Amino acid sequence: MTFPHIQSHFTVHSGYLCYGELHNIWQGALADPSYGLTAVQPRVAGTTMTHKLDHKVSALNGMWNAFQLIDTTKCRLAGWFVAHESVDVPQEIDKILRVSESPYEEDSGSQYNNEMTMQEGVLVINRYDWGLYEKRALDVLGQDEFNPSSFAPRIGVGLVDYAEARAQVMFWKDVPQDRWDEEQRPHGLWLDLPQNEYSFGRFGFDDTQSAARSFLFFGIHTVFTQTVIAGMQQPLRKYETHEERFQRRLQEGYDFEE
Repeated sequence: MTFPHIQSHFTVHSGYLCYGELHNIWQGALADPSYGLTAVQPRVAGTTMTHKLDHKVSALNGMWNAFQLIDTTKCRLAGWFVAHESVDVPQEIDKILRVSESPYEEDSGSQYNNEMTMQEGVLVINRYDWGLYEKRALDVLGQDEFNPSSFAPRIGVGLVDYAEARAQVMFWKDVPQDRWDEEQRPHGLWLDLPQNEYSFGRFGFDDTQSAARSFLFFGIHTVFTQTVIAGMQQPLRKYETHEERFQRRLQEGYDFEE
């Protein structure tokens, strides 16, 4: 029997997590408290669809463990999964991917937040919802507090306890970027994802939708049919040929005229 390999861990004690790149985390630290999974509607922004997020979610207190996701065909890092210590890791990832997978794969579920994702307790974060596509806090913060020109965009995202968010941002800001994922502190961690252009995230909430219990982070090149949790052998999604997928959809009663 194989078990997921824990790469790192941190502790949540405030009941909230801030997430994203440095300015996103700072924005999360400035946002008003909100409880549980709240409805988020997609909006049109030019030629794209986005969500306006606070970059902060209510989260289970306690130890959170981080697991690397490995592409077995290229033997490289393909993403991260971070979860509260009480979570069944394979089962939780399977649920999230069933609800909202990579938009670049077949049968990817919902690409945006809607009634279905709300009912399933999944918060969808897409490429235009964070990073430098979301510029709040770059303008809000004064130069004396935070100078956004002092760092370049980093390929990855951070997860930080709300109460420690500002201190963690300032700590990372003063550390060379190639050491962000090495310089971990008790209440936050940086999830590095090399060779990634666009970033996606999915928060999984508990059964009452009152607090996040997991976070899936992946990129444009993540292929879940060839990706495993470090320490395990089973791909996160089953590969299907076009014929197999067609036959399965027939058995499920899929309406091909929609």
